[in-house]
Amino acid sequence: MGRQPTPPRPLPPLLPLLRIRQAQGFWARFIGLMGRPDPRAAAARDAGNAARTGGASALLIAHCTSVHTCFMRYALDIIYLDAQGRITRQALALAPWRCSRAGPGAAHVLELPAGAITGLQPGMQLHPWPIDAATANARFVRVADPRGAASAPPAAPIATT
Repeated sequence: MGRQPTPPRPLPPLLPLLRIRQAQGFWARFIGLMGRPDPRAAAARDAGNAARTGGASALLIAHCTSVHTCFMRYALDIIYLDAQGRITRQALALAPWRCSRAGPGAAHVLELPAGAITGLQPGMQLHPWPIDAATANARFVRVADPRGAASAPPAAPIATT
């Protein structure tokens, strides 16, 4: 009558894949998603759109800590990332004609249509990071230490005699 081993804990479900486009150049960064049609309306017309194209679309604006939704036709989810691609703050369902500023530690912005992805939490990391190409596929993953290995406390010094 030995003790029964505990079954392994199931892995958390993977968050959806994102198609990330980088805003490169002044005008692409300034315009962002302005003037683009609401992708949720297109998805409603074509239920297989996300499965065929690889998931939700997002715009990465590097070295940016504030955004506006002037001239937008739909609300946005704004995800602020630090220099390592970890979520520092979220501004969910930011309505048209609003502004949002990042908090401490933010370095980049990811713009998505409101509700495109759920279940994000501060400390989750965009993987792979950094995004080097103009367009890439990535997803958010949970990391063991949201502060990163570099912020771990230093090890105790080894005593020498």
